[in-house]
Formats: sequence, C-alpha cells, structure tokens
Amino acid sequence: RRRSASEGRKSNDKQSGKNDSSKTSQKKPTCKKEDQTPEQIHPSNEVFDKGCYFLGKVVWGKGFHELLTRVEEHNASPAGVTHTLELDVFGSGEDFDAVSKTSVQKNLPLRFKGRADHASDKMHDYKVFINPSLSDVVATTSAEALAMGKFVICAKHPSNDFFGTFPNCLTYATPDEFSRCVTKALSTDPAPLTSKDRYRLSWEAATDRFLDAAELGAEQHTGPGSKPRDRIAEAAVHALHSSMARTEPLRRAAGAGEGTLHGPDVVDGKWVPPWVKRG
Repeated sequence: RRRSASEGRKSNDKQSGKNDSSKTSQKKPTCKKEDQTPEQIHPSNEVFDKGCYFLGKVVWGKGFHELLTRVEEHNASPAGVTHTLELDVFGSGEDFDAVSKTSVQKNLPLRFKGRADHASDKMHDYKVFINPSLSDVVATTSAEALAMGKFVICAKHPSNDFFGTFPNCLTYATPDEFSRCVTKALSTDPAPLTSKDRYRLSWEAATDRFLDAAELGAEQHTGPGSKPRDRIAEAAVHALHSSMARTEPLRRAAGAGEGTLHGPDVVDGKWVPPWVKRG
C-alpha cells in the first residue's frame, strides 16, 4: 500500500531528526522557530560575491550553441553595455576544445574552469545560474541552483515549466527577454526561499509528484470511456496518431519543430539547432 505524502514526511522526520537539527543549528535564524509557517520566508545567510556561471557536460547538444548565441547577442545589445554578461563555465566533455575555441573566436567573456561538483564550496558564491539548454527533460542543475537560493535564467520551454513557478527563476523566449533577465539578475538579489519552496525542491516532494501522476484514477476503470468499444476506439486513434507522427509535413502542421522527426547524425560546432533564435 502506498503511503500518503504526510505519512512519508512524518516517517522521514523521525528517521532524520537528529541530522536535521544539526544542520539547522549551523545557521542562526532571525525569527523564532515556533513563529514560522511553510509560507514564511526561510532565513538565509547566503552572500553572493560572484556573478554568473554554467555547469554541465561540454558537448554541443547540451545547450552550448544556445549559450554562446545568447551571450554574444546580449553583450552586443544596449543592455550588454551596462550589464556585461561574463560567465564561468564548469564541466568537461568531448566537445570541450571545440566549444572553448569557438568562444575565443567570438571574443566572448567565458572562462572555462573544468569539472566541478555543484555542491562544492566554490559554487556557493555565484549568484546567477544560466542554463539555456533545451535538451534536458528536467535539469537537475537548475533545481540545485534554485535550492541554493540563486537566480536561475532558463528558456521558456515545457521542460522548465516547474522551475518557472519559483520567484528566482527568470525565463525568456526572445533575445530581448534574455537581456532583461540578465539585467534583473545582475542588479538585484534573489528572494529568500520559503520553507514551502524548499520542500518542493526536495527528492521527497519529487517522489510524491511522481506517484500522484502514476496513480490510476477511478475514471480509468469505470464510467465513460471504460467500455470495450471505447477501448477499441482509443486504440484506433492511438494507431492513427502514431502513423501521422512519422510524417514530417503532418508533424509540422501539428506544431512539432522543423526537422525533429530524425535526430542529426553529427552534433558538432557546425550544427545549428532549428530552434536557436537569432536576433
């Protein structure tokens, strides 16, 4: 039998109460514990004395086309004059040499720092995490940056819908919107996370959301749509949809991106994703 979310949290609290108390004792809250509610601001002693960074595997398919394009466009815009975007890039990968060489050729202010653990102390000083990648289903690094209390700048995309519900997540759809996000992040401070938002970023909350989504509802067993003829019709529609999805013109007519039926054979410095928007 599946435990409810509240039961799971109670059990977890009992098992890890000692560890939790030791962690909270490291920071001295500015308000009394008994006065706090999940919606109240969680005290934070974070001090950010560094600017922007990106962390991820250095391969073209992990968003580096988008990253270089966004940095180049922003710094060439009026906003880039007053708020120049300089970026420390952490990571390694098979395209490291090609990406870093392209950055130098474009004269972009990117500093490639090599591999790093997101939980290491040297990452805590950064205020803004920039992740323009559109290839991640859910970017763990974005969730980690939000949990650290940082700004996260990412594209408006279904994979980022969850992150967009947090006040410190700044999303963009155009180069101009990207520049506005950068300007805001560099000129203001992130809002302290509420206790509720901290919980939403935990693995426990993610597991609860997964189980809720996977649980079969009563409407899938009884009521409208549950009769044999309904299931036959459902199978026929599914077969029709699958057949249409294998045809490029029909895919585009239905709203799929151009050239998304088959992935590229080679993803290198010469490949430009169809969804990269240039100003």
